[in-house]
Amino acid sequence: MKKLAALRTFLESTDYFHKNKFEAWAEGIEQVLRGKMEGNRVLLCTMSYRAVYSIEDYAFCKYPFEILHARLITWLADNDDRSDMKDREPRITCDVMDDEVADIEISLNFEEDVYITEDESGDIEYFGKKWRLDTPEHDVAESFDLVDKNE
Repeated sequence: MKKLAALRTFLESTDYFHKNKFEAWAEGIEQVLRGKMEGNRVLLCTMSYRAVYSIEDYAFCKYPFEILHARLITWLADNDDRSDMKDREPRITCDVMDDEVADIEISLNFEEDVYITEDESGDIEYFGKKWRLDTPEHDVAESFDLVDKNE
């Protein structure tokens, strides 16, 4: 759940609220098994989940809701391709406690591919081999041979 953690780190970095009044968790975790070889690794599954972020006593007089929402939307635009997702828009619930603070809950769906790479010291067994989790970055070919079929 790298995206949940990355967005949590980003939200904490805004300094718009006290860290001890902030929580994040995942709900409704689902996995679609893939088992597809992709170069030097295997796309094991695609994980989808609903990330929930709770902020208590958010000082909306000092930091308007709109700035928090704008920062959330721009972070998502820069860090998460949501174009093919169902229910891709975040939901924000606000419970105004008084004239200065509110409790806010932000929830949104994330999808993440889970990759494994063969590694003798890995702790995952798959098809009689040892594997470790890998980052979902793409392999880049360092060279290739171009074959002309007309020769």
